Amino acid sequence: MISDKIIYNGRIHTENPNLPEAEAIVIEGKNIIFVGSNEEALKRKGSNTEMIDLGGKTVLPGIIDGHSHPSNVSKTYWHVFGKMVKDKDELLANIKAAAEANPKETTPFFYYEGYYAETFGAEGPNHKDLDEILPDRPARIQEFSDHACWYNKVALDMMRDKNGVPQANSPIGKPEFIKDQDGDYTGYCLENSCDDPEIYEAVGWHPDVKATEQSVGPLLDFMKQHGVMCIMDGFTDGEEDMKFFYEYDKAGKLGLFYDATSILSDVADLDECIATLRHWQENYSSDHIRCNTVKFFLDGNNEMGDMLSVEPFRNDPSGEYYGQSYATLEEMIEVIVRLNEEKIDFHVHCVCDGSVRRMCDAVEKAQELCGDSWCIRVTLTHCLLIHPDDRKRFAELGIYIDYTPHWSGGYLGIASKEFLGEERVNSMYDFREVIESGGMVGFSSDIYSYGEANRGNPFMGMQIGMTRVDPEFPVDPKSYPDSEYPPAHAKLTLEELIHGYTINNAIRMRVDDIMGSIEKGKLANLIVMDEDPFTTPPEKFRHIKIDRTFFEGVKRQITSTIEE
Repeated sequence: MISDKIIYNGRIHTENPNLPEAEAIVIEGKNIIFVGSNEEALKRKGSNTEMIDLGGKTVLPGIIDGHSHPSNVSKTYWHVFGKMVKDKDELLANIKAAAEANPKETTPFFYYEGYYAETFGAEGPNHKDLDEILPDRPARIQEFSDHACWYNKVALDMMRDKNGVPQANSPIGKPEFIKDQDGDYTGYCLENSCDDPEIYEAVGWHPDVKATEQSVGPLLDFMKQHGVMCIMDGFTDGEEDMKFFYEYDKAGKLGLFYDATSILSDVADLDECIATLRHWQENYSSDHIRCNTVKFFLDGNNEMGDMLSVEPFRNDPSGEYYGQSYATLEEMIEVIVRLNEEKIDFHVHCVCDGSVRRMCDAVEKAQELCGDSWCIRVTLTHCLLIHPDDRKRFAELGIYIDYTPHWSGGYLGIASKEFLGEERVNSMYDFREVIESGGMVGFSSDIYSYGEANRGNPFMGMQIGMTRVDPEFPVDPKSYPDSEYPPAHAKLTLEELIHGYTINNAIRMRVDDIMGSIEKGKLANLIVMDEDPFTTPPEKFRHIKIDRTFFEGVKRQITSTIEE
């Protein structure tokens, strides 16, 4: 067969166990028609065949980001972004300077990112500190994990209902506004959404928070520039966003595969959630747009203490408090069985070992109930802490893990020491036994804001996964020598990371028939590296150079406006 393109003289890492390495790829249209030796590939040359001599460069399959939030990132373009610091006085000084640079006339609602949970401890921040800086307009300060925020009194008052209770919405049940010992609201809120309609209405102003080419395009360009060719959205934020991605694809501008998820805010809303998913499937499916996954938050964030632990919290004097979960075991079993009947996959946010165990127990029981009809894929995302007794259960039960390796240098989780204790915190992000027992682990960026958009670079994730050192936010060397987050045995190999970012994610997301590896019959989604990834020092991996990428057989060179 005569081909459109022959890519030869390469070091092709295929992720196909039957042919792990090759020299050449032959492309016809969007698809690969041959992978193998230079000699065999060149036999397919015709008079119009484009010949691409790689000169020994390495080729990888296109990257699949197993969990990101492009629709939510697009809504943060108008936020004020500050330098991340842990000292309270320095944080307040930075907020004050940012408020002065963004006056009320141009910024009627001051939305600032971000702060660290450990700056304030378990009690959290108080509006009184903000009131001194911002007494004349509503202000919201976002905690960097996006699982908490901090309002000033002006904003808090705008959110109160007729009974004086602040109101907000959340993808996780109902937001929790914290009170002090006198019963007064402090302005600290757990698990709030990034939108504040009550405040917008009160100030008579509303930012344009729809996903648009201007708001989401820079992020997608950045990710495509770094080899990402498929994204699962951690939850697609409504029909308008779903419609945008569909129309963006129809206009030929999307340039990657987009896997949407329908958010299940509460188990009682399952029928509505399924109906939304079916509506999206019917109206917004395309060659590149898919939707067959429900997303649910079983717990919140270890650093805030709104999670479920196998052991009692270390800071609980009674020794009887294990945290919280947003669904019982019985409710999870019921949801899983229903989704299996509907043939809809399930993606569940679990950060602590108690929630992980609950989901493992729920899947095990649901499989028993479903018997031979079992067909769905259940993914537990994050799994920051897994009890040793549960690590082999992922392979046994066929549960997938979606893990964010750029967190594993201490970017997220250290502040949970007061809840979990130092020993357990220092065992987080350990997937060694899961992988070695045959568990399917895939990788993702889980970026939620333009403030961390540079972490949409999968090679940043690979670097930190290999080193356990965060180059931007290193951990305290007093606690962690050489800024390396323990345990050392949990460092991942480059081969494991490439495997997780490609074929493992493809299998989990049901696209392994068309991508995830370089082999005959699949799409020609390829990354040509300008540097050899297998000889590049791990500590420099985030800056590794890409020569070019091919998406569905078409070479593309994209320039992003996002700084790294």
